[in-house]
Amino acid sequence: MPELPDVEGFKRVLAKSALGKTIDQVVVNDARILGKLPARAFISRLNGSKLIEARRHGKHLMAHVDRGGWLTLHFGMTGALQFLRKPDNEPPFTRVRIDFSDDGSLVYINKRMIGRVDLVEDAADFVAGENLGPDALDRRFDFDAFRAAVFGSKRDVKALLMDQKVIAGIGNIYSDEILFRARINPAERTDKLAPSQLKHLFSVMRKVLRTAVARGAGSEHFIDRLPEGSLLPERRKGGRCPHCRSVLKVFKIGGRTAYCCPRCQKC
Repeated sequence: MPELPDVEGFKRVLAKSALGKTIDQVVVNDARILGKLPARAFISRLNGSKLIEARRHGKHLMAHVDRGGWLTLHFGMTGALQFLRKPDNEPPFTRVRIDFSDDGSLVYINKRMIGRVDLVEDAADFVAGENLGPDALDRRFDFDAFRAAVFGSKRDVKALLMDQKVIAGIGNIYSDEILFRARINPAERTDKLAPSQLKHLFSVMRKVLRTAVARGAGSEHFIDRLPEGSLLPERRKGGRCPHCRSVLKVFKIGGRTAYCCPRCQKC
């Protein structure tokens, strides 16, 4: 599932390859992926326009349209964004393709159709309407804001990290990496964490996400780019802790699969 590092990568693809180019044609291969607008209206609003700014909030990517409004992309379980030099090389499961008059195409791919492409009037209103918490890497989201966001919660810390209403951008996979690096049991209740643990968790969260973004590592792709000692390359049944080589424990928390080291994280 694409998480913050993946979507930051998609943002960079869009910013590098699509901004400032005139849209010559929009092809909607499957209108079920669209939001509120019918396919005809969606296509009409984008044809002849330009994307002039790219933003990301959590797992959502947004692009400002010069004629007004924002293109929004959410990638669900299997979504991705690619830039193609030739539109005839369209990958399987391409749901929306945006062709540019200058060159190339931007393609939104989604195998399982769990995701959404839409046009909205305002980016801030969209974020508020989705009930999203602060982005995990927002500069304004400092430790004091983090502490206030999680204060008093009796939920397990893994579930809290994944709650997009609390912190936007972290999913099932990177929550495991963050908690492994912080040496915290995913099932530990948040209100039971010592102040020093909470501060360490925040610091590790930012470091893990920034490192993944800088190295171009995603939640399931290019995980070999992560630093030595990362959990994700071992995050599988029978995987071993990269530090103590204990067999990883695999269990369910709130219906999601968690991986942790029984020795390093005492889980």
